[in-house]
Amino acid sequence: MKSVLIFGSGSIGNHMAFACRKNKMQVYVTDISKKALNRMREEIYPRRYGSWDNKINLTDYSDLKKIKKNFDLIIIGTPPKTHIKIYNYCREKLSYKKILIEKPISNFLDKNLKTFKKNIKKDLVFSGYNHSISPSFKYFFKNIFKNKQIKKIEVSWCEAWDGILNAHFWLKNQSESYLGDYKKGGGALQEHSHGLHLLFLILNKLNINLNKVKLANNFIFSKSGQKKYDLFANFLGFHNNTYFSYKTDLITFPAEKKITVLCSNKKYEWICNYLKNQDLVRITSNNKAINLKKFKKTRSSEFENEIKHIMKTNSILQRNKSNLNPTYAIDTINLIKKLFKK
Repeated sequence: MKSVLIFGSGSIGNHMAFACRKNKMQVYVTDISKKALNRMREEIYPRRYGSWDNKINLTDYSDLKKIKKNFDLIIIGTPPKTHIKIYNYCREKLSYKKILIEKPISNFLDKNLKTFKKNIKKDLVFSGYNHSISPSFKYFFKNIFKNKQIKKIEVSWCEAWDGILNAHFWLKNQSESYLGDYKKGGGALQEHSHGLHLLFLILNKLNINLNKVKLANNFIFSKSGQKKYDLFANFLGFHNNTYFSYKTDLITFPAEKKITVLCSNKKYEWICNYLKNQDLVRITSNNKAINLKKFKKTRSSEFENEIKHIMKTNSILQRNKSNLNPTYAIDTINLIKKLFKK
């Protein structure tokens, strides 16, 4: 049986534990907080999945060294500020085959990104942008590049705090965690970086490097005590006859997660969560839908698909061809750093 160690017993830790159990893996979860581990067992997991799974091993961080295993996979699902620090700990103290680091790969202020980028060249590290390997996005991505004249790309990744806090029901508000502090990896750009990552993949295919293109951008910040976060952010650019824009916020309800690509004679749309448990890809020509494809899913299946993808990727060469290649995640956080500096 394949074994997995998950750092963090919050929202993502529960998602990953359930997905790994669905993939018939032996699961260990560790956290620096015994309270958080108890909350996972007593509240979060039963509330989401019906009942606690006794085959999940909860381990206090101080006892981690007692587990003598060569893990098939380690998942880092802690606050972004800690990601690279935990990754370095794993490299030094633990035995493993692969590592998955949840998005964003770090907070934008992390000074260890350059060293991290060197280390992952020979280490099977993946980033947690699972929308990029969804059947719906892959279908959309394949179709837009059947047309050689992409003129306009618009990405909107907007969701109000209510939607996020519903998944973190134990928090009174965003200020109780890193979510309400952009310096620790919170705020719209970093929390909603899925959409930014998808834009990177499209522009990369067009040989447009977002980090080297002049961009116009706007921010609206919100403060709560000593903490500050970007409530709204957008930017736009133009390069090689292609216009592109990105918009994200923590205001929009219901959530809007959508990509629109305009070509000379067609419009392509990818709509995440078009309906509950459903994505949609729509292709129109002259205002008439010529292709409408629906993709059924569940919240759990998004993570199950991610785990399957990683477990089937067994070489650096394969990893580098994957959308979960952490280099794209590093580019994403570097762009966020660039935007915040402007």
